Amino acid sequence: MMTEKNFKIPLFGHDVEVVEVPILNSTEGFNDYELGDGSKIRLKIVATSILRLVGQFNADGDPIYIVKNGQVVTVLQAPEALRRKV
Repeated sequence: MMTEKNFKIPLFGHDVEVVEVPILNSTEGFNDYELGDGSKIRLKIVATSILRLVGQFNADGDPIYIVKNGQVVTVLQAPEALRRKV
């Protein structure tokens, strides 16, 4: 098991202590969108880092997490009028 790393980050004007929690496994799906301009795109959100706020909990008593992420966007289809002329 990987070890957790503690540090502070600025959040809402205050420095808060967080723990970087290792991602051991993930299942990341795709979302497909049909747009008003006739294009179709596929989007996938990929978590790159997950931080847990130390000593902070939501109204149900669960720990609060911050998820750093990136996006993968693929154009599945675009109308000819929107495509670059080659």
